[in-house]
Amino acid sequence: MSLAPRVRHACGSPGQTFRQRGQVLILFVMGATVIFVIGAIVVDIGLWVSQRRSAQAAADLAALAAATELPDSGAAALKGETFGSRNGFDDVLVRIPSPHFTNGSCLADVDPCSVEVEIHDKGGSLFTGIFGIFSPDIGATATGVHGASPPGPDVALFASKSDSDCGDGPTVDIEAQHVTVTGSTHTNEIIYIDGPDDDFAGPITYVCANGFTEGSQQHFAYQPPPRIIDTQAAPLNVNWSDVPCTVTVPSGTHIENDSNLWDVPGSQLKSNVICSDGDLALSGDGISGHATFASRNGTVNISSTGSLGNHLQPADSLSGTPLANLLVFSASTSSSAVEMTVTAGRYAGYIHAPKSRVVFNGGQNVDLNGAIIALTVLLTGSNITIEALPGLSGPPGPPEIHLED
Repeated sequence: MSLAPRVRHACGSPGQTFRQRGQVLILFVMGATVIFVIGAIVVDIGLWVSQRRSAQAAADLAALAAATELPDSGAAALKGETFGSRNGFDDVLVRIPSPHFTNGSCLADVDPCSVEVEIHDKGGSLFTGIFGIFSPDIGATATGVHGASPPGPDVALFASKSDSDCGDGPTVDIEAQHVTVTGSTHTNEIIYIDGPDDDFAGPITYVCANGFTEGSQQHFAYQPPPRIIDTQAAPLNVNWSDVPCTVTVPSGTHIENDSNLWDVPGSQLKSNVICSDGDLALSGDGISGHATFASRNGTVNISSTGSLGNHLQPADSLSGTPLANLLVFSASTSSSAVEMTVTAGRYAGYIHAPKSRVVFNGGQNVDLNGAIIALTVLLTGSNITIEALPGLSGPPGPPEIHLED
């Protein structure tokens, strides 16, 4: 029996084979078309995602830049638009929510001042336009917040004098060498640091333009850098009527000569708030005690005469009161209300002359654990350490600018 018919039947006819190949080609073309369309869409989606990220980055930057201008809403809007344009976006909308403002003031303690930047743009298209797919809006929105900073580190040196012309020279005048200050240093006018080796662990702030100057030998990497700020209210402002005197002595009294003021004459002072209507002086070496020294109209003069140094801290009667840390006070308006020439030793508390100058001339590693708060401050000598006490917050730092979560 011949096998030829069976072979022809099994293999099919040439016409059948051609039709099958045609079907495969159609399926291939359809599949390739679908794959191409999907690939085109994926490519354009990737492009849109990239453009969306760029728009969001531009909105973030514009919102942060605008927030730095608050509470000036006009300046904030202009800066937001400018930064959006710089990053290649012309359709920039800046909105400042009105509840954040009262009479133009930033109510950061109630609700952080904020500014919203909205960027609109159309996504580009490489392939999807061929298939009638329109490019989406790839805009972005960001909100920048202008929040008040917490108070700065506690005050170590503060000069409250404030004249509009800033023409009377430095009001914090540090002529001393090898000074270490821990805490905030502020002047409402100008500060001068002579050096060398005057170290500051804390912010230095001033008000006048070009109000920070230093000697050629002073080479210190200030961290944070000294910066200009607005006029600050004194963190301590005692009036004579606030001082609870426990002992009142005549004007011109030298405490070392008044035996009634001593537990151990020349060595251990009784705990008193010693007041005088005029000048008041203490001189000696190795003196210790809890005593506060106050003058209404004169100069308080404290000096140490030897290498032991004095160890003085505020009167016990002030404990638990707002004046608990008051060590030396003068309400005088004379050229210098407090003058201290001290070597070695340790002085704890605030030295305060709200209407005049404090002169602190130190040496031999003398320590002041407290602050000098006066109309003006002059430091002379060398090897002086001043470390702020907790309780008198310094000027606030720069505003906290951040994006709203």
